[in-house]
Amino acid sequence: MRVTDKMSQNQVLTNIQKNRSELSQLQNQAATMKRITKPSDDPVAASKVLVNRTENKNLEQFEKNIFFARNFLETTETTLSQLSEAVVRAKELAVQAASDTNGGLPREMLSTEVGQIYNAVLEISNRRSGERFLFGGQKTLSQPFTAEGEYSGDDGEIRIENQKGNFVALNLTGDRIFLGKGMGEDSFIKPSRETPKSVDELQQHKLAEADRQFQNEQEDENKLETRGPASVGRVQRLGDVDPVIGGKGVNLFNLISGLEVAMKANDKFGIQDALEPLDQALNQINMARAEIGGRVVQLNAASEGIQRSIVDNKQTISQLEDADLFQVMTDLNRSDAALKGSLETSHKLMSMSLLDFLR
Repeated sequence: MRVTDKMSQNQVLTNIQKNRSELSQLQNQAATMKRITKPSDDPVAASKVLVNRTENKNLEQFEKNIFFARNFLETTETTLSQLSEAVVRAKELAVQAASDTNGGLPREMLSTEVGQIYNAVLEISNRRSGERFLFGGQKTLSQPFTAEGEYSGDDGEIRIENQKGNFVALNLTGDRIFLGKGMGEDSFIKPSRETPKSVDELQQHKLAEADRQFQNEQEDENKLETRGPASVGRVQRLGDVDPVIGGKGVNLFNLISGLEVAMKANDKFGIQDALEPLDQALNQINMARAEIGGRVVQLNAASEGIQRSIVDNKQTISQLEDADLFQVMTDLNRSDAALKGSLETSHKLMSMSLLDFLR
């Protein structure tokens, strides 16, 4: 095969370009410490790197959600701790007032502090975290309780996603904690409802809801009404079972205001009637605090799992993407020597002219 000067020239240029391209790539790897700087360097590894980076971004967002939820729950737990202290103090005053040695004026004096406890409970029920009310359900921008203890919020839960497809409620509604509504029920994980797929299923669903509501109303009518302190003010409705074992709860506002009235009226029996409901109220608060504690534990476990996943993903990305410095420097020296050799060889070959052959 005849090798022409043009073929030699093309071969020289091709080798020099190849050596320069390899040297440039190695210099880029040495400067960035990355083996993959663009998808064309390794398409398969690049796709895996992008998947892991996207997953890490999602995990970081979950971590932010957990931080917000944990802060909200911890604020709620601190608030309920103060509420528990207020109820314990009301119980201490009730025990003092129920004694035969505290009659007349002493009971009226104790009623003043009970009135202050009522104001403290009202303030706690309208406590905020930032600009959002803690106990208003999903109505976080409006005050949930009036001065008379009437609830204007809803029973909605604010749920955040702490893991893919897993949601945790970060609030407890005020009607549960302060009015005792549904304290025997577990609203932490609610059963999902199937969406009706036909008109018949929709009608059956409505009938079932109506029947369930009727049964709840019947149960409310069958509750035992106990005599309120001093038989003055609103009647205190107590559940037939303690909330710790699944019964209904206590209306804190009715209970404390009734205790205050009993002390002012010097009604010993009315004060004694408030002692057991105060224990129920304390159990009601403690059960809410226990539920919050369980949610915080779940969030902490999810946070630890997210941190481990982030570290594992970063390790995988490093294995796929990072360059081996020792290998890069070795290849860089080799490529530099090859380029210099190509330039020297091409100089000797390309510098020859027709006069050199005529000598």
